[in-house]
Amino acid sequence: MTSHPWLDLTAPYALGALEGEERAAFEGHLADCPICRAEVQSFREVSGILADAVPPAAPPADLRARILREARQVRPITVRPPVIPWVAAAASVVLALVAANAYRLERSGRKAADRTIAETRDSLAVRDSLIATLLSPDVGTAGLAATGQPPSVRLFWIPSRRRIVIAAYHLPPARAGRTYQLWAIAGGKPVSLGTFNTAPTGTVRAVMDVPAGFSFQVTAVTEEPAGGSPQPTQQPFLVGKLAGGD
Repeated sequence: MTSHPWLDLTAPYALGALEGEERAAFEGHLADCPICRAEVQSFREVSGILADAVPPAAPPADLRARILREARQVRPITVRPPVIPWVAAAASVVLALVAANAYRLERSGRKAADRTIAETRDSLAVRDSLIATLLSPDVGTAGLAATGQPPSVRLFWIPSRRRIVIAAYHLPPARAGRTYQLWAIAGGKPVSLGTFNTAPTGTVRAVMDVPAGFSFQVTAVTEEPAGGSPQPTQQPFLVGKLAGGD
């Protein structure tokens, strides 16, 4: 049985095998269930294709003659269409429905596996890129000290890649409609390097690109309106100076 028990009746219904109260109950359910309607439609499409694809088959001459002879002993009959082609078609349809259902389940499982593999591959690619960045020979670091809040934040500056990685812990997410913004201080003037926010656990690892030819030694973080600000709108609550690097 499936987790949706009505699905067990979709194939018999598509083949016209449900009768009486069972058929009436299923049709009542079918009116409100898009899942079962889709299953019935798929079964009907498969059965229609395969029924038309079954080649006509004539019974052996002696078998046909014997059946007609025995039937006439009960009552006269007129010429009827052969029974064997219909039986063969029905058998083919039943087998096709079983095969189609198995294929559908296998395909669904394969798609789920493909999604998992793709997500894992993307996660590994991000991790490898981050590791390669942090292991660059010219990497410099800055520990950003809090000015009233107790988070732990470290910044990695890699001049050869023009890239900054910021890692924060115990930093509560910015308030609704707000974001954190990282600034580089050069010649006493702040230049925005990008915005970020932390997860509910208070952690974040963000990568930001730095404009070519831009040099700085001091960085700071402020809380700004969502989307960031052209210039800081408040005093920084995190400030740090680079050590190492070029």
